[in-house]
Amino acid sequence: MSHIEELASEWLRLLNGDLIRYAVFAIATWFLLWIVLARPLAGRKLRAERPPARRMIVEFLISLRSVAIFSTVGLSLAVLDRVGLVWGPGVAERLGPVWFWASLGLMIVAHDAWFYWAHRLMHQPALFRTFHRRHHRSNNPSPFTAYSFDLAEAAVQAAFVPLWMLATPTPWGVIGLFMIHQIFRNTIGHCGYELFPARRDGRPLMTFLTTVTHHDLHHAQAGWNYGLYFTWWDRWMGTEHPEYLARFARAAGRAPSMKPALAAILGLSLLITAPSPSQAQTMTAFTRDWAAEGLGGVVRLGPCAEDGSKLCGRLLWVWDESRVKQGMVGAEILKGFVWRGGAWRDGTILNPVDGKTYRGSIRVGGGSARVSGCVAR
Repeated sequence: MSHIEELASEWLRLLNGDLIRYAVFAIATWFLLWIVLARPLAGRKLRAERPPARRMIVEFLISLRSVAIFSTVGLSLAVLDRVGLVWGPGVAERLGPVWFWASLGLMIVAHDAWFYWAHRLMHQPALFRTFHRRHHRSNNPSPFTAYSFDLAEAAVQAAFVPLWMLATPTPWGVIGLFMIHQIFRNTIGHCGYELFPARRDGRPLMTFLTTVTHHDLHHAQAGWNYGLYFTWWDRWMGTEHPEYLARFARAAGRAPSMKPALAAILGLSLLITAPSPSQAQTMTAFTRDWAAEGLGGVVRLGPCAEDGSKLCGRLLWVWDESRVKQGMVGAEILKGFVWRGGAWRDGTILNPVDGKTYRGSIRVGGGSARVSGCVAR
């Protein structure tokens, strides 16, 4: 067998293992939570609406592409091992079983740090479209979102294991356990149901672990909650969502503690998810920042300056200013909406892309606000 055939055989072996691991965890999590336990867990569902089936199919297919990249990067580690550059496993074997489990723990902690900083860097506007936009098209995530990455992000995520193995004495068996832990936490984090237990005061039982609410808030409002397994980095760096604990308490069926509840009442945090219909009649429920699906831009809604009973909205920021007309960032693009019949109606919409004015309405439901309109006469 030639070297090329050997490499092809090794790549197929890696691909088969990675595909089975992803498919088993993603499909099993979806089937168990979204089908079998959907009714018993209805009170812990984070979003009222489910993402469309078409989107979940796309996520699954994109994830298979990511798996192929993971396997390719994994093949590079096998090649490095063959030429004698992976020294760590031999050293690790001599360190015994205690080091086996210690190295697994260290690898998980190190990967969390890698993920936090790589993830946060990919949210920089200059990098977002290339590295991370695909993942955030899943504004309302599902278990299939776990590996729904752009090609560049998949490569960045896959690079951790080879780099770790080149730098740290780690047994080969640890990699398999690490990957099982990683895909388990990843699919659970995107599952849409809060599964983590709560204390009596509504805080997570293990506050150092990221919960489903923690990562779901990141998909709802991308400027917060970059961590994967642990909350440490978000807390140290001030990037944990200010309403995280209150949101978790509600999802877990507990009364939130006083501090996050007070923050919510005073409006100290900016939300992207929509209020429930019972809250929608109040102007304060809409006075906050909203992100466009796919994170194309952010609009600040609030009372109109000339009439506080009407709703207006100002375009605060867009990822790519070259795609909107000059002067649109900072401009008021939503004007004069009046609450009537369960929606904000009879307002004007200034399209920042083409500069045309539309008549429209803003409807709320399932954790989002949808703006629609037609060209004004």
